[in-house]
Amino acid sequence: MKRYLLGDIGGTNARFALAEEGADGQPLVFRHKANFATADYRSLEDALSRFLSDIQRPPLDAAAICAAGPLLSEGGTDRIRMTNCPWDISSGAIAQVTGCAHPRLMNDFTALALAIPELPADALHAVGDGVAEAGRPIALLGAGTGLGVASLVHDGARYIPVPGEGGHVDLPVTDEFEIEILRRFMARFGRVSVERVLSGPGLVSLYEVLGELRRRPVEVGLTPEEVAAHAGDGSCPIAVEAVSFFCGWLGSVAGNLALTLWASGGIYIGGGIVPGWVSSGSGLFDEAHFRRRFEAKGRFAEHLAGFPVHVILAEEPAFFGLAAAAREASR
Repeated sequence: MKRYLLGDIGGTNARFALAEEGADGQPLVFRHKANFATADYRSLEDALSRFLSDIQRPPLDAAAICAAGPLLSEGGTDRIRMTNCPWDISSGAIAQVTGCAHPRLMNDFTALALAIPELPADALHAVGDGVAEAGRPIALLGAGTGLGVASLVHDGARYIPVPGEGGHVDLPVTDEFEIEILRRFMARFGRVSVERVLSGPGLVSLYEVLGELRRRPVEVGLTPEEVAAHAGDGSCPIAVEAVSFFCGWLGSVAGNLALTLWASGGIYIGGGIVPGWVSSGSGLFDEAHFRRRFEAKGRFAEHLAGFPVHVILAEEPAFFGLAAAAREASR
C-alpha cells in the first residue's frame, strides 16, 4: 500500500488528507481529512506540521500540494506566493516537513483540472445540453475566495493540465447597466478584473454597488454567505439581483473561455460558491440565465450551444487530482 500526503490550500482554508492506494487496482481511499483556517497559522509549514502530528506522522511515499496562486520557479525550487493569503509556499519547505524528496507543488486549479478525468459521473451536474468531443480541450473555472481558471489539452495519449490566471483578465460588459456597474467598481478598485465580481468578496461588492445604483439601502459588511442567504429567502431584492448578475457574468466569462480554448471537450465549474449552491438545492444558481449568457456570442452562439457544461459536486475534488500527481511522483 502507498500513502500520499495531499494539501489543498485556498485563501481561507487549508485542507489536508492522507490518500491510501492498495495494489492490484484497489480503489483510492482518503483518510484523516482536516480543514484548518489559514488565518490561524503563520505558514504552510506550521499547519502541515500540525496535521502530520495529529495523524502521528505515518511514512509517506509522496506528497502533492496545491495553492491558490501562480507557480513560479526560483533557483530550482517551485514556489507559490498566494494571491489571497500571506503564505509563501515552496517545494523545499514541503520536502523538509514531510520527508518526501520530490513533492509536487501546483496551482489549485491545476490540481482540479487533473481531477476531472478521475471524477465519477455522479459527481457532476450538467447545466443545459451539449455533448463533449473526445480529445478536445477542456476548460475549468470556479469562484471562491478568488476566481480560478485552468484547462486540459490532449497530447494524443492523455490530458495535460495547463495552469492559468484567467481570474485576472478584464471584466467583460455587455450592456449599458453593466457599464454603470463597471464604473462603480472602477471607482473602488481602479482596474477591474473578473475576480472583482466573480468571487465571494466580489458578490459582496456587487451587492453594495447595486444598492448604490438602485438607491436602495443595503447592509454594509455582510459576508458572501449572508448575501446569498438574503437572496435565497427573498428577503432582499438587491441580494437577489446581485446573485442573478453573478450567474450571468459567470456565464459570459465561461463562454469567453470556451471560445478562447475552443473547449468542445467540456466546461467545468468548480470553486466554493456555485457547487455549494447547486448541491444545497437552494436554487441560487440560475442555470438558464447562466446558459443564455454562455451562449450569447453572436455568430458563434450555435457552436456554444453544443458545448457541455458541468458543475463539479464532489467534496474536495482537488484531492483526486493531487492523488494522481502524487501517484506519478512516487513511480
